[in-house]
Formats: sequence, C-alpha cells, structure tokens
Amino acid sequence: MQSSIPKTKIILRIFIMFFLISSCTHKSDLENQITIKITSIDSKTKQPRINMFDTIVVRKEENGYLTKIYSKVGEYITDSTGSVKIEIDQNEGYKFILRHRGFYGSESFGEPFTKEKLKDDQEVNIEVISLEN
Repeated sequence: MQSSIPKTKIILRIFIMFFLISSCTHKSDLENQITIKITSIDSKTKQPRINMFDTIVVRKEENGYLTKIYSKVGEYITDSTGSVKIEIDQNEGYKFILRHRGFYGSESFGEPFTKEKLKDDQEVNIEVISLEN
C-alpha cells in the first residue's frame, strides 16, 4: 500500500507540470481576438450600401466528418454606413454571408480559400449582387 502513494504523487506532479507547460506555450483566447470591419458594397456602383441595414451571418470553419462544416457564430446588422465591427479569433477560418431579401453576397477567409489570416482592424468587403436582375 505504501509504495502506491509515492507513485500517485509522482504521476500527479507530472500531470501538473505537463498542464503548466502546455498552458504557457499557447496564446490565450483574448490574445487571438481581433476586431474586423465588414462592409456591404453594391456590385454595380462599388459604393457602400448606406442605410440598407443588411444582416451579416458569420460562420466559423470547423472539421466535420469527411468535410469542413461552418457553424454559425452570430448575426450582425450593418449600421447606417453599411458596415459592422465584430470580434473574432484570428486563427480560425470564417465565412461572411449577407442576408437581405432579393440580394446575395459572401466572402470567405480560411485555408481552403486564402493563405492569409485576418488581421486586426482589417476591412472585409462583401460585394452584394441583386437577385432580381
């Protein structure tokens, strides 16, 4: 019985050291957070869609069974300037989809689409196409 107590202490100490080392090597979630600006742009005029209050759906790229899946992070409504600022994790891939009756637009950032990572204060433009033409 007495010989198992020191083994338990050794295993516990190894586990604690492993936990401390692994937590020190990774950035915290707050350090990975960046703020980006998403702007909806009219495809014909190439100008921001002012006072349109478009809904932007943000989806995060995740590994699924056999393919990538995009789980919904949130929905954001653009302000009167046609843009919205959100906070996301810079190490993840994202899809930004515009949802407005009669219009469509999307933009993707992730390994399959681009090798670039999103940067703090970056502006993402979603070109909006009318479905009624």
